[in-house]
Amino acid sequence: MELFYRVSFQEVVADALILVREHEMSSKHALERVFRRVTGKDREKARGLAHAYVFEIEKWRAKIDFIINSVLKGSTVEDLDPYLANLLRIGTFEIHFRKVPPAIATDSIIRVVKEKFDFSRAKFVNALMHSIEKFDVEKALERLKEKDRIEWLSVRFSHPRWYVEYAIELFGYEEAVRLLLSNNKPQRYYVRANTLKTDVDSLRAYLEENGVRTALTPVPDVLKVLEYETPVTRLDWYKQGKFVIQDLASAYVAHVLAPEPGERVLDLAAAPGSKTFHAAALMENRGEIVAVDYSYDRLMRMKEKMKLLGIENVRLVHADGQSFRDKEGFDKIILDAPCSSSGTYRQFPEVKWHFSEEKIGRIISVQRNMLRNAYENLRDGGEMTYSTCSIRIDENEENVLFAIDRVGLELVPYDFSWGDRGFLEVGDKVFRAWTHRHDCNSFFIAKMGRH
Repeated sequence: MELFYRVSFQEVVADALILVREHEMSSKHALERVFRRVTGKDREKARGLAHAYVFEIEKWRAKIDFIINSVLKGSTVEDLDPYLANLLRIGTFEIHFRKVPPAIATDSIIRVVKEKFDFSRAKFVNALMHSIEKFDVEKALERLKEKDRIEWLSVRFSHPRWYVEYAIELFGYEEAVRLLLSNNKPQRYYVRANTLKTDVDSLRAYLEENGVRTALTPVPDVLKVLEYETPVTRLDWYKQGKFVIQDLASAYVAHVLAPEPGERVLDLAAAPGSKTFHAAALMENRGEIVAVDYSYDRLMRMKEKMKLLGIENVRLVHADGQSFRDKEGFDKIILDAPCSSSGTYRQFPEVKWHFSEEKIGRIISVQRNMLRNAYENLRDGGEMTYSTCSIRIDENEENVLFAIDRVGLELVPYDFSWGDRGFLEVGDKVFRAWTHRHDCNSFFIAKMGRH
């Protein structure tokens, strides 16, 4: 597929993979960046296919790298030039996952290598691609299973080793495998009615009329998408801001917080804005929400979305949620803290490879700073939600204990209407959702207050 002069489909995918890997962009934003310079009659068709390639290569990266490393012998794919490594990943993906005829897959990669590198590198890649084609993945996995069962799970289901060990510790072997399997299934979509413009019953009727079959959920303004003829993002009501796509557990946060019309609310890590916008709808555009985020670009995207959704009571502030202070104080605070995103692998598979134990340690430090700062911004008698899309106890229950013991916050009793309870001594007072049990992102919510 030629997109414009001398740029192939494989180059576009390799460029996007570099942005995902080196700059930790999401697949979506990486492709948006790459496709700014792509023209040609096949552009839109190529964009959809490129997204599928990047998404699936990131999802199966551990298995793809296992295949390449097995034929490299003595070195690893990480030792190679990053662009060359990504071309090999694309070729391996095409042969072993998409079942593209090996000669076609190899030829496409070799043409790019010849142009980007040199003849000797092309010869090296050609030999590697032939070895990759002949590699017996299942036999190699069986040998790995006998040698190291954890590593086998990590490769077989393409998850970081730390995650596999952590899931087994939480659930035991059998249920951990169910979680890994569930993370690799297609993403489940949920839509939330924007109650500033419509109600959930009208939305459900509209979706049915447009070939979208839905089910009610435990969250009153959220519908589960079961089947669709046309993607919901192409429907008029979506373009008019009458509904948004939002994960089920994420949409539960605003209901747990229960902001009232007329209150002052602070969102300390607001972008991309789902919870801010939900709170605004529950407040019927009355009162004030101060939405803080450290990313100016993301705040500008929020500003555009607010216009579409008809939101009028949100003030955007470019600041750090660890240090932002407001003299007046707030009745309610949303703290959806930056985290390891280890509950979102089904939705964003690239995040699997972005976090080391060291980096997670740094994130926990940020989370605790934000909890301290939330306390300082909360009025006496005020309440807040602390939430993450992480499976980890150290980012969740341990942080709640830190907030109680070291910050001065107290847990507020809340009758969670669905989901599971958590771990440690606060476990019966917090909310947990799990991808394999609840068909949404794995998620954590605690409600706390300053009394």
